Amino acid sequence: MNILKIRKNFVFDKDMIEQTKVILKKQKKSFTEVINLYFQAIIKEPSLLDMIEKKANRRTGSFIGMLDGKIGNQNFKDMKNEHYENIS
Repeated sequence: MNILKIRKNFVFDKDMIEQTKVILKKQKKSFTEVINLYFQAIIKEPSLLDMIEKKANRRTGSFIGMLDGKIGNQNFKDMKNEHYENIS
């Protein structure tokens, strides 16, 4: 894994940084600005951290990724009713 070392123990995945850099250029933001906004948002609403973690861990591009967060302790009938409510 390629890493980008910012400080002694502040390490990021290089590929992740390169992908982020493209998005930030489109939005005309700097890494420092984004990190500061991130910390400000977490201070104002700590529950954002849970939502961000779920998004970051969500798998994409596969059938299993589509099911993330959809499977629980519901029975089939409840899941079917909920699906029809969501699409209508």
